[in-house]
Amino acid sequence: MTKERIAAIKQHLEAAEVPNKLASFHMWSAAMLMWEEVDNGKSRSALGREIGKSHTHVRYMYNCWDVVGRKLGGKIEDLPPFNEVYHSTEVRGDPESAPESTERQRREAPDHTAHGQVMAAANALNALATNPAYWPLLDDGDWMILSELPAVIESILRDAGRLCAKWLSGRLVPIRLSCLVSLTA
Repeated sequence: MTKERIAAIKQHLEAAEVPNKLASFHMWSAAMLMWEEVDNGKSRSALGREIGKSHTHVRYMYNCWDVVGRKLGGKIEDLPPFNEVYHSTEVRGDPESAPESTERQRREAPDHTAHGQVMAAANALNALATNPAYWPLLDDGDWMILSELPAVIESILRDAGRLCAKWLSGRLVPIRLSCLVSLTA
């Protein structure tokens, strides 16, 4: 099965090089087959040598299938566009979070202060907002939590005395107190 799978991987990669609507299908197919090879015990380096690609490329392809393809049920026709997933931080990792040294790790230890919690929440929401490849991976519970966040944030601001409201376009809209200066100026 391995030789047939290697031949199929090469065939899908070659077919995906031609820009057409089937490129995403072929890349997903190759990613699935690469995942199977690695799952059956082949190293990414060895697989890369056999198909003429780098071990890094094999790792990204493996991650595409492992993180998205399998999670969404393995039906290639139901998967998001391959390039969105392949180039996502979920597949490639976040270069900002990669530890460069123990010194950097000490400097950037998790910040459990109030400010650190706010920054962690902001960074997490920004990562979701700027990376659509995450969206198909969110389940109904995740979407429910996201839909409740504006009310939670408004409650924190209101309870802390940092929220006021202004009538805009016939409805009451919450605004931050720091905005009042610009509204009254």
